Formats: sequence, structure tokens, C-alpha cells
Amino acid sequence: MSKLSQCLKIIALLQTRQMLSTKEIAEILDITPRNVKAYIEYLKKAGIPIYGMPGRAGGYYLGNEYYFEIPKLDEGEYSALMLAEKLLNFKSGFPLANELQTAVAKIRCALGDTVNNVFPIPTDELMLSLGKVDLKDNLDKVLTTIYMAIKQRRRIRVLYYTASRDERKRREIDPYAVIYREGSWYLIGYCHLRKKIRTFKLVRIEDIEILDSAFTYPLDFSVKEYMSNIFSVIEGEEYDVEIRFFHPASIWVKEKRWLPNQRIEELKDGSIIFKARVKGLIDIKRWVLSFGKLAVVRKPEELVESIRNEIEAMEYLYGEWHCKQEQTSGMVHPHEEK
Repeated sequence: MSKLSQCLKIIALLQTRQMLSTKEIAEILDITPRNVKAYIEYLKKAGIPIYGMPGRAGGYYLGNEYYFEIPKLDEGEYSALMLAEKLLNFKSGFPLANELQTAVAKIRCALGDTVNNVFPIPTDELMLSLGKVDLKDNLDKVLTTIYMAIKQRRRIRVLYYTASRDERKRREIDPYAVIYREGSWYLIGYCHLRKKIRTFKLVRIEDIEILDSAFTYPLDFSVKEYMSNIFSVIEGEEYDVEIRFFHPASIWVKEKRWLPNQRIEELKDGSIIFKARVKGLIDIKRWVLSFGKLAVVRKPEELVESIRNEIEAMEYLYGEWHCKQEQTSGMVHPHEEK
């Protein structure tokens, strides 16, 4: 792609009034960070008011006094936009689906005839259910409120339900980011109750308000690094894990990258040894149990013991307790409070 074309794309990205780092621009445009810096300098020399903010949360941004009418979308860009809209709206649980549809409709009207019949892929043939989604009537309000608080760098107060303890508590949180994983939306932020960075499931936020208190985004915090070794969502202490997967689970595991630091050792019998360093054991325990007899944990011992206890409890449920339950109606589940 030409130098001019890349420069125009950088202006388009910065003209959204968001701050982007060299690395982020490089990833979006699929170029090197060195090229990004060279293009930025070229634009500055051309009189484009691009400014930089140093630090971990810094980056480049465009001066408010500048505006450039960006060239209209080409076929590939328009196709990508339409497909993204379909993916987000088709059973994905995206809480702002209606707002997205009207926004895309406005874009199509603004572009007019220039994008008629340019989408080459029949999107209905590509759409598949994206799995389980959260059910919450006010999820769109919660997500929108959090987004506004993040942009304004304002603290929020929420009424949060903790399922594991069956309790509701008011918490004040500095919202850093919102992520979407496995059909659910989560907030990452500093919890003033726990005095540490925590992850909150949006569907469990029962009430929310933006406070007047401002907060400063920590320069030493990166969402990508924070989530890098978390298997799913729930964080915790770091452990080195080793899991042996037998065929055909060994094939299924090899087909995906589950963690950025994972290593896979293939054995002669078709099984594999999955190795990784993870933050927290709750999610990876659920993952191992989902494979049944096709997976066995080798380390750490804490995970081995936790799974062993789970299996013993399941054996009791399907054995002695199940027989008694059939004979006696109204019996309390062994894990419920009497």
C-alpha cells in the first residue's frame, strides 16, 4: 500500500478523537511500529497537527482544530463493516444492537450509491449462533454508563451481586476497560472496597451511577498484559500447569491457542502435554473437567487436589446420595445450606 494511503488511514484513525499508541496503529494497519513513526513525522512536516503523549497510557492524537474529509469507504472496508454488524447483531448478546443498526443505516445513507451491491459475501450463510449470551434487561444501560465513565475518567458506584458468596454490596470502582469473553461482558477496574484491580461481570451489576470523583488511569497498567495469562476471566495467583490430553481431546486442544504462553509436547501414543503459566485455577479447572476422562492434570498439586475433591463429590452425588434422594422426597442438596 502506498505511503499516501497509509498516511490517510492514520489520519482517519486519529480523527475519531481517540488516542492510539504506535503499537496499536501498527497492528490495525498491519505495518511495523517503525513505519508508523515515519508516517507520523511525514504528516507533521506536512502541517498536520498530530500530538503525542508519553507514558504507558499515552499515544498520538489529532488536534481539535484540524479536520480532513476522509475518502469514502472502499468495497473491502464496507464489506468488513457490514459483516461486523451482522456478527454483533446475530445472537451475540451485544446489548447495543439497536443503536448499532441505526448507526450503520446512517452510514449507508451518507455513502449513498457508492456502496450499493458491493458486499460480495452472502452474510446469512456465514451467520452461526455465537453460543450462550447473558440475559439482562438493563445490560445496554450498564454498558453505556460504563463507557461514558471510562471516557470521562469518572468513578462509578455499583450494586454488585457476588454469586459465589450470594451477597450484594455497594462498590466504588475506577473503570479501566470493558471486555467481551465467552458470551459475557466484563468490567476491569480498581475496586475501592477490595483495594485492588478486579473483574466484574456486567450482568451482575444491579444498579450503577457515575460519581463526580475523577480518577487517573495508571501508567503501569495494560489490559492486554493483565488478561494475558488468565485462562478465561477469573484471575488469581500464578501457577505453572501441565495437563495430559488423550486422543481425540489432544486434537481439539491443538487446534486452538488457549493462552499466549502455551507449549504443547506431542507424545508417540497420540496424546499431548499442555503446558502454560496461568493466573488462577478456577477457570482451567472447569476446562479440564469438561474433557472428562480424556484429560488428567500433572501439576500443580493444588489443581490435582481440587479436581480430585470435585470428582469425589460427583461420585457421591451419583452414588449414595442419588439413591437416597430417589427414596426420600424433599431431601436437601448436600452443598445447600439447611
